[in-house]
Amino acid sequence: MTSRSKLWYVQQCRLFHVLSDAQRRRLAETAHMFDVKRGQHIYLTGDPARQIFLLKSGIIKITSLSPDNREVVLAFLHHGDVFGELAVVDDAPRDHSAQVQEDARLCSLSRELIFALAREFPDLGCSITKLIGSHAKQLRTRLEELLCRSASARVAHALADLADEHGVTDDYGVVIPFRLSQRDLGNLVGLTRETVNAVLRDFRHQGLVQIERRTIRLPELQKLRTVP
Repeated sequence: MTSRSKLWYVQQCRLFHVLSDAQRRRLAETAHMFDVKRGQHIYLTGDPARQIFLLKSGIIKITSLSPDNREVVLAFLHHGDVFGELAVVDDAPRDHSAQVQEDARLCSLSRELIFALAREFPDLGCSITKLIGSHAKQLRTRLEELLCRSASARVAHALADLADEHGVTDDYGVVIPFRLSQRDLGNLVGLTRETVNAVLRDFRHQGLVQIERRTIRLPELQKLRTVP
């Protein structure tokens, strides 16, 4: 990956729009671009937090462990997303894992350089703080919603949210364009795989969901949003 290509990608990241051209060049000079295959981990819970990551392509699954040691899916990320940003403000080990859901190309940036730039340019520090706050708010909102929804509503609204974030629209509805297992969906909404299977079976009978080989199609997205 040439320095010019890395600079272009750093320039596209909204987080760094507050920096000058010279500062973005400093980032690009030390950035590391790399490819990771589906199923591999970028980092695990407990790993040192030395970098933040920009996702150029692919899908990343962010997970943590519940008190009873079960996997909890916190988010699915796509191109343009930034993750691992807590490394800038906290040198504690990672409190979550990042795994590749679909083959990904990533850009890693040094924690030390980001921290130095944030001290030189406070607007960058504000942008990082806002990003951390936004991620925390999204997670808190989703957890609060899970507490007062039926199993069907949890699955329906999770699929609708994934369609909003990742969906590709065609003549037959909206496609979630990555492989999403029933176990992953269950871990996202706090349900067992068996319960998710039953809910999806009911949705298929209603014409709300079509399960294809590697994707999920939502022919009636607006109806899905209204599932009680």
